[in-house]
Amino acid sequence: MNNRRVRVEKWGLVVSVALLAALLIPALSHARGWSTTEQNGVRWLVGPDGGKFFSIGTNNTSGGENDAKSKAAQGYYWQRFYPSMEAWGKETQERLAAWGFNTAGGWSDPSGVMSFPIIPEIDLGRNSKLHWYDIFDPSMQENADEIAREIVAKYKDNPRVLGYFTDNEVGWWNSPLFLWHLERGWAFSSKRVLWQLLYDRYEGKWDRLLKDFVPAAGFDSFEKLKDDGAALKLRPGGQGIKAIGAFTRLIAGRYYELAYRAMRKADPKALVIGDRLPLYYNQDAVLAQRGFVDVLSTNYNVDCEDGWVAPYYFEGLRELSPAPVLISEYFFAAEENRSGNANNGHLMHVKTQEQRTRGATAAMRNFASFPNVAGVHWFQYFDEPTGGRSDGEDFNMGLVDIHNKPYELLTEAFAKLNPTVAGIHAASRWTGKRDADAKPVILRAAAGKSVADGSLQDWVDKVGTRLTGFSAPKPYMPFGDIHLSWDEKGLYFFNIGQNYVDLALLDYQGEFPLSETYQIHITVDAGGGPHSFGVHLAPRPHSVWPGRFEIAPQLWRYENGAPVERIEAAGLLKALDKPLPHIQVEGLLPAGLLGVDALKPGQEVALTIEVTNFYRELTMVWHGRTAVLGQAVDNAGATQ
Repeated sequence: MNNRRVRVEKWGLVVSVALLAALLIPALSHARGWSTTEQNGVRWLVGPDGGKFFSIGTNNTSGGENDAKSKAAQGYYWQRFYPSMEAWGKETQERLAAWGFNTAGGWSDPSGVMSFPIIPEIDLGRNSKLHWYDIFDPSMQENADEIAREIVAKYKDNPRVLGYFTDNEVGWWNSPLFLWHLERGWAFSSKRVLWQLLYDRYEGKWDRLLKDFVPAAGFDSFEKLKDDGAALKLRPGGQGIKAIGAFTRLIAGRYYELAYRAMRKADPKALVIGDRLPLYYNQDAVLAQRGFVDVLSTNYNVDCEDGWVAPYYFEGLRELSPAPVLISEYFFAAEENRSGNANNGHLMHVKTQEQRTRGATAAMRNFASFPNVAGVHWFQYFDEPTGGRSDGEDFNMGLVDIHNKPYELLTEAFAKLNPTVAGIHAASRWTGKRDADAKPVILRAAAGKSVADGSLQDWVDKVGTRLTGFSAPKPYMPFGDIHLSWDEKGLYFFNIGQNYVDLALLDYQGEFPLSETYQIHITVDAGGGPHSFGVHLAPRPHSVWPGRFEIAPQLWRYENGAPVERIEAAGLLKALDKPLPHIQVEGLLPAGLLGVDALKPGQEVALTIEVTNFYRELTMVWHGRTAVLGQAVDNAGATQ
């Protein structure tokens, strides 16, 4: 094959697609002013020219670092490939535009060598010491205002700036915030706010607090809780986690208000795009954002190798926040790569570049299909260096490798897909509520279905198997999805969910109490009378990493709401290899356990399902309904 001819033909495609993509980049001027809108239930960014804009971005669109690794050809750095930053910027923007991208995401070069809109990440909270200092100190607004002015000064007149990420992956890890502030001295305003919350919640009655918490030795009254070093642990069976959630909402609300007011003063024309929630969100923190972000930003670790994105995550954000959502990073990596990346962690990775391309593009389509998602950003432009970054993370996340060569399968697939994404988004609609009188259909499982393979890819129709209609106590939303399928062997299920938990927060000895585990309760009547089961995800010391936990699933038979018999779970139950706060568990309830010989198409099955997260923080319920076992393995038209 003539390589020169191939390059010319590909460049011709690049030029034509680049011209098309350029039309999607809003005209920028110094009189910039971005906004948001909603049309037909679909949320959008609005550019300075007044046009709707769906942001397709790439994080770390920069020249890289001139460090030891780049000098050893083990890391990306522009001087290895270009005579000037201007030349780097010109070709990089031409490439990205050709591949259908229109925004430079977090940690991208803000200079004039490119013209893409940009969203700087400014670490306002970290620089202002908002999170782990004294956020309720009355001087904190003035402090945040001053820091915001200093940081934003270099961006304020930059016509490329769309808005700002105020921080990155703050997390709102509820129990560490609670414990850290409780331990402070009485001089801390934030300690006094927390103490008052506890005093008011328990009406000043110490015996009421003791029903929810076990205090450290020597802290035997509300007065003593004012002292340095105060500590509380959750009491099994109590509701102390609700008090911790209330403090999370207070402290997050204070952060978002401080940051929003500071940014409005520092650069009133730019959007406030939140703090890039970390592959997970705390519902109290999202509720606290209301009115204090223009756009809600969240990072996302795709749920399955096939690119599936769990709908509960974005349905929950729709109800918790009126703001459009920007997915501030998602990624796919492959073991097959040219940068020597080891993919050394839980972030999404597959074996081949072909699998990576399929998963990454499927995820992009799935993201764009949520009406509240107004942008999706890829992490990142180039691969992480050989052997990993300074923090150890070592992933093949680039559109190009460390040698500046594009991953052609991936970039060519994006070049075809990305120009269609705004259209996909414009046509997106929330799934309508099903007729309350209609009987849900449970689809037949794919041939060879296994619950022991550690993957959800053999759930071939996740749209059809998803059970809709779960509810949670207001103002909260369901924290996961349940999927069901069946074959003659029995009823299959899986749960994707999220639940941050500090497993050392509970006061207990011996086995972790069943009452405090993450648990799924299923009652089934398949013709042999109602049979009830509980799946309990119990933590135990990690089999490989000292000091860490892993999740061990247990299957129990229940009678009258209580566990009466533990069932051997081998072959019937598996918790997928996902670290907390990510929950993925798959199981099979055999027909014999349901009191019948086999399940059959057309059979009616009565079901009730409840899922409760760790420490009984929140329960989501699918109330008793009768479902029908369908005949097809997908919902493409076979008789159900």
